[in-house]
Amino acid sequence: MSTQLTIYSVSIQNAQFWVRHPAPGSVEETRRRAEAVDAQGEVDASRTMVEAVDDIFGDRPKHPEGGDAYARVWQDVIEYGESTRFDFGPLRRGARYLAEASEEFQGAGVPRELTPMGFMYDNPFTDTPQARNAPIIGHVKADQVPPMREAYAAIVDQVEAADLVKVLLAAVDETLNFNAFARDFPEGPLPLQDLVTFYG
Repeated sequence: MSTQLTIYSVSIQNAQFWVRHPAPGSVEETRRRAEAVDAQGEVDASRTMVEAVDDIFGDRPKHPEGGDAYARVWQDVIEYGESTRFDFGPLRRGARYLAEASEEFQGAGVPRELTPMGFMYDNPFTDTPQARNAPIIGHVKADQVPPMREAYAAIVDQVEAADLVKVLLAAVDETLNFNAFARDFPEGPLPLQDLVTFYG
């Protein structure tokens, strides 16, 4: 079974705002997509997708065994919000490939926390339990994106996992470009974008 690493350039602050103050019709659209996933029986969790939508948008207590459903809802919120998506995969060797790539990157000088295995389990939605199966939520904060760019630009021509480096650099550059615009926005700074990842 193959897996995929999906990377979003997105503002965590905005994503949390979208669920606290949803636009007209957005909850209904999210619930409709959740119903379609529930109908396929793809999620093995203590909460259905629809229940997870209601928990997140309703700011209700999260069930500790519902992480798989909650993660899918957060990915849906980000996918249909103001974000830019980058995909790497499918990966036939999955987490093993990412672990080996992370070891290679770290050996080439990338700080461990900026390797895939360093950031892909760092769930930024702290009131939501991490998925037990998939998708696993990860995170690189905005202030870590500049050093991430420097680290990966230095190794792109030196590592076997160069294709992964190129995808990470594309996501990083998108984030840096947006954040430069956000800081200089004429009417005042906008929320900065982070990198949020989903693996599974």
